Amino acid sequence: MSSVGQGRRCTAVGLGRADPRKGRNGLWQAGETHRRTQATRRIRRSNYDNDRSDRRIPLVALAEADTCSGSSLLADEPMIGTAPLAAAWIAIEQVGPFGHNAIQQSHFPQDIATELLARIDGLGIRPALIRRVGKHADSHQPMSSRRVFLASSRPGSSAMVTATITDAAHLLEIDFAALAAGDVANAWARAVVAPEPLLLVCTHAKRDVCCALKGRPVAAALVANPRYADLVWEASHLGGHRFAATAVQLPHGWVHGRLDVASAGAVIDGALAAVPTAPMATARGRSSLNGREQAADIEARVVSGIAGIDATRVTDVGDGAFVVSDSSGEQQRVLIREIDLEAERHDSCGKPLTGGRVLHATVV
Repeated sequence: MSSVGQGRRCTAVGLGRADPRKGRNGLWQAGETHRRTQATRRIRRSNYDNDRSDRRIPLVALAEADTCSGSSLLADEPMIGTAPLAAAWIAIEQVGPFGHNAIQQSHFPQDIATELLARIDGLGIRPALIRRVGKHADSHQPMSSRRVFLASSRPGSSAMVTATITDAAHLLEIDFAALAAGDVANAWARAVVAPEPLLLVCTHAKRDVCCALKGRPVAAALVANPRYADLVWEASHLGGHRFAATAVQLPHGWVHGRLDVASAGAVIDGALAAVPTAPMATARGRSSLNGREQAADIEARVVSGIAGIDATRVTDVGDGAFVVSDSSGEQQRVLIREIDLEAERHDSCGKPLTGGRVLHATVV
């Protein structure tokens, strides 16, 4: 999956970045023996048995290699360029269980959900339901109030506002065109500036078992730390459950995968820094960029050690080439192409093993 050509560096990023000093095919192989051993380790369902929404999943032990996230890891499937595409986000608090399509299969008012989805259609705004970390028994009680966050993830102009509403119909007051254009400050009269970033961790078991198996322990450990307690929420589907635990950091829209407690904490710490940074070790991409732009951005950052969240701009110059410019004016040319994944993995838990196409990045 990795080779060295005439360029400065060539990477098909899987478990890590290419390095000719490190293991088979130039990929970081730290702990490969451990991972292979983990393939036979049994995972217990206790991490997510407390959510009534998961009762359709048999209460059995699962082999790591039989899960989509475990098989993806063993296949060295790259994460670069896999973040969902969204220039803006709307995160809406909703208690209780989430169905497969969370906003339409939960206790969120369905008339409001239908209208909201119609209004944001085609605008590049991604909705997500969020809930506080913990147990989510179905009480069937209406919510007296709910938190809402609006975020623009555009490079250089990322911003987030928040409001607490008592009626879900208040969401229809939002100027979604302004939100999509990045004008968060004028998108909703009810909202005020959100003072701190958020980390939304996918724990959506009805979409995939791995979201619960991997996401919930990470979220629970983070909120046990007072530093992170108010910054972490559980979230509905973020895409890429093969890379669980997955999360998106708002407002900047950096999406991360294969998170553990330490690496998730690093994402939050970076966002809280005076000059916000994004760790590349777990990066899937920035949601305001398309997949190829995401891959080019990450590769250029890894090669040059660029850490600042807003330190780069990506320009598509055609023929699979992208120019990544940093804040100092330096430019890197990155070639992106698709290649076949060398090993099979499960697209989702319960589905058969299959191959796939992944993005390969080369700085030239």
